[in-house]
Amino acid sequence: MRRITYACLLICAMTVVAAAPARAQSPPSTVVKEMLVVWQRAVTEILDVAEAMPEAKYDYKPTPEVATFRDQLVHLAGIAERFADTATGTKSAAHDHGKSMTKAEVIALVKSKFQTAEGMLAATSDAQLLEQVKFPFGDRMVSRFVFWTSPVLQVRNHHGQLVVYLRMNGIVPPTTARRPR
Repeated sequence: MRRITYACLLICAMTVVAAAPARAQSPPSTVVKEMLVVWQRAVTEILDVAEAMPEAKYDYKPTPEVATFRDQLVHLAGIAERFADTATGTKSAAHDHGKSMTKAEVIALVKSKFQTAEGMLAATSDAQLLEQVKFPFGDRMVSRFVFWTSPVLQVRNHHGQLVVYLRMNGIVPPTTARRPR
């Protein structure tokens, strides 16, 4: 039995040693590529939440003082647009989305604004992440790393809020539904 155990250990060790050169030759990841993975996951999860809520519930809000489900998503699209505008030094025209947008229009707006911002992040080099840029809110300078991390944090914040909106309507959030049981 000991010989079998040692033989198995030897085979495992040889496999690890043989695979080491292959791993060393894989292209190195960049910080920007890693940020894009986090970005894409955050956006996918917010879009999944947007899809999970029935259109009839897009005007739902847990209390009168808070934004509707629709307003939260339109706000996120506005955040992405503000960061993209600041990055390019432009200013988009004001939008009057109001309550007239359908679920499909809201989802298309969120996708569009976040795809634009994602493209800008993707065109950034790791070296540029260290450069100082104007932050879209307030009068301060931050690194591009902090600049592009901020909209992801906003998406995560609103995702948490919108999960509560789903739960209060008896809907299991997509991230929970995907978990293995």
